Amino acid sequence: MTAAERLSILTEYSEGRRGTRDTIEALGMEDYADLLIALAQTDLPFPKPPDTPELAAHRQRAWEILMPRLLHGA
Repeated sequence: MTAAERLSILTEYSEGRRGTRDTIEALGMEDYADLLIALAQTDLPFPKPPDTPELAAHRQRAWEILMPRLLHGA
């Protein structure tokens, strides 16, 4: 595999267009730690989950639960 092919696969993963397991296997890596190291070495950001209504609802619920505890203690 060429460096350009490797970078292309990592970029696809970073942009959320390729799954974790598929990326690890395509690059011949052992585990997720190897993938994180490769992303860091190429200055690519870690992928972020898509911003769906469900995720927004989870964030809002977490905010409602955690903020009072953070502001006033548990």
